[in-house]
This record gives sequence, structure tokens and C-alpha cells, in this order.
Amino acid sequence: MHSRNRYIQTPDFGQLAEAYPALKKLPRLSLKGATVDFKDPDAQRCITEALLQRDFNLKIQIPDDRLCPPVPNRLNYLLWIQDILRACPNTNEEVVGIDMGISDIPSSRMSIGRLGNLEIYWNCEEIDELSYTSAKQNVESNNLAERITIVKIRAEADEPILAPLFTSSTSQRFAFTMCNPPFYASHEEMLHSAEAKELAPNAVCTGAPTELLTPGGEIAFITKMIHESTDQATRERCLWYTSMLGKLSSLGPIVDKLKEYGIDNYALTQFIQGQTKRWGVAWSFTDLRLPDAIARIQNPSITQYLPPRNTIRQSVPTPTTLDTVAHIVSSIGGSVSTARRVEYMIVEARGDTWSRAARRRQGKTEAVDSSQGVKMTCTIVVLETEKEKQVVFQWTKGRDRTLFESFSSHYFRVFVFLREK
Repeated sequence: MHSRNRYIQTPDFGQLAEAYPALKKLPRLSLKGATVDFKDPDAQRCITEALLQRDFNLKIQIPDDRLCPPVPNRLNYLLWIQDILRACPNTNEEVVGIDMGISDIPSSRMSIGRLGNLEIYWNCEEIDELSYTSAKQNVESNNLAERITIVKIRAEADEPILAPLFTSSTSQRFAFTMCNPPFYASHEEMLHSAEAKELAPNAVCTGAPTELLTPGGEIAFITKMIHESTDQATRERCLWYTSMLGKLSSLGPIVDKLKEYGIDNYALTQFIQGQTKRWGVAWSFTDLRLPDAIARIQNPSITQYLPPRNTIRQSVPTPTTLDTVAHIVSSIGGSVSTARRVEYMIVEARGDTWSRAARRRQGKTEAVDSSQGVKMTCTIVVLETEKEKQVVFQWTKGRDRTLFESFSSHYFRVFVFLREK
């Protein structure tokens, strides 16, 4: 579970019932040693409504026969999006997100607006009439109409998933998309999937067909998202495209599709709540790069699908300080400029002036043009643990991975040379 998720500790349902008396009517709940039967759809819905009211001051009503995603699991997804936005420099404090609400209730887009220091404004899509009506009522009853726009879209195969990117003003920019697509391609797949069997003892699955089923399942759905995002009219209008996945087996095909479209700037993560596991994918056409802690999930079973590293670490002797780092970086000179902060330094490079090939070019007066824009930005920090010190290079901006890797490798070669001198 995400480290900032307030539900790392299981809620005390007895205390929750005191704040939300309707919980006391649940058959298996008592104020002492309270437990909840999550196979009971009424109990699951009541718990969700109670948590949103107590912890987010949101009063919502969830239709009986629609999906009711657990608040803790959805919060994991929201916090990951928040991490992504925080890692992007110059992200405005006021941002706009798109929620493809085809299999969700308005709790997610309502609660994220109460997180951290980001003011989130939502443009939300809904394909199901009942879910659309319910979402509108919940938004209005919580006085959030100025921050959340619910849009009814057609349930047609040719309707864009990323409809707001095609229909809104071309001057409108979005910070992220959010989606929890239907997992399954058919009722048969839903009934016989390993995932459904794993969840059966602990949870109940309610939802309309539009929330659970889609032609081709979640792989086809997210593939369509990827295709739409590559359109010249949309690719630069959204900072990060994201989606949740319900099945581990979907990760490989989705990553393959990203690579097929030439997208190398992507991130994978895992959301864990109790025995429930979900996965997340994000991709961007910008030159903003995420730290490995956000983009590379720690799971050996999917190592082959992970994006290339944007964070490079190297163990160094204990006496090493940021002054040591600054001295070595300054010796590179050429197209490299630096800015010193208290705990780290920022390095910008307009091109390669440090490799042997670059030095040969300089000898032929083919130096990097000083008027060129910045091609690579990274931060450097010296971290100390109980066991060792590390110099950490974090690529934050640029499209040329080779430039970042070449710069960090050159630094460490110079460091070793000076240490042994």
C-alpha cells in the first residue's frame, strides 16, 4: 500500500460506526471487535459511503447495482498520480484531470481534490445512464459543480475514450487521465478468470455490464487509449496518460503496445490492498522523466516489462560530499551548466562535450553550439545510509537517454580516476 495512504492501518469499524450510524445496522458489525462481511454488497457500499463522509467530508449515494471500488485501493491510485505530478517541475498548483468513469463512482475524482497542495479540477466521462445521473447528483449535493464536470458520452464503438481531448477547446491542457477500464471481454472470461477466483472468498463484484465487460477486455480498451493518445491533435494536450489494470497478464501486451508506438517514457506500478492487487500504467509524450521509485515497480515477475532506469546510483567513499561532486562536474565544462542547492545540484547540458568522440569533434572545431537549447537536465544528490554513501543521478528532463547515461558514466570514471590519483 502507498506510504501516504491513510488506510495502511485497517479502519476501526466500531469507531467508524459511531461517525456513520448507518453502519450499526450491518448484521456482522458490533461496536466491540467489529468486523465486516465484504461479500455483502450492502456492507461494502455502506463502508465506502462512511469512509468518504468521515475522512473526506463527502456525502454520496452509490447505486445498488453499480461498481463500488474500495476507497483504500482507489486512494493508492490517486496517490500515485499525485506522486507523478509532484515529480514534474513547474506543474501548476491548479491542474485539470480527465476521469474515464466507465467503471467507477464519483468518489475517486471527488477525494483527490482534497489531497495535498494540488487543486484538482475534473472533466469526467460517463457512459452508463444510471452512473451518470448518480454522479451528477453526488457532485451537486457536495457543492462541487465548479470543480467537477460530468459528461455523458455515447456507448458507441467509434466514440473516443479520450473524448475531452478531441472536443474541448484546443487551448485546454490536462495534467493527467485516470481510468479503471472493464477487465473482461465476456461473461465467460469473468467467471473463469484466475483473478475472479482469487477475489471470490473476500469480496463481492457488483456492477453493470458496461462497467465489467468490453470487447477485447482491458487490453483492447487501453490499447485504444494508447492509439488515441498518439494523435497529433491530442498527444501534447495531456501531460500523463494513466490507467489501472485488473490483471497482471495484461501488463506485457500493454507495454508491447507502448513500444510499438515508440513510447519509451512510461511507468508501471502495483496497488495492493489486503489480498487485492491491481496495476497501474502511465505514459507521456513530454520530455519529463520520472524517478525509478515512481516508474519502476519492485516486482521480480515483471522485470522484463519495466521502463529503462532514470535513476543511477553509485557507491562512493564516506568522505564524498556535494562539494566533491560539484568540483568534478565543473571540470567537465563545455556545454554543461550547474545550479547549486542546499542538498542537491542541478545539471543542464546542451550536448555531449565529455566523451572521446565529442573531444575529437572539438579538435575539428565541431563544438556544441552554445546557442542550442538544453538537451538534458538531471539532479545529483549525495545520500548516506547506515551502510554506505551513494551519489545519485536523477534524469528529470530530456529525450536523449544516451546523453544522460553518457554523462553519469563519465562522471563516475572521472571520480574513480581522481580517487586513485
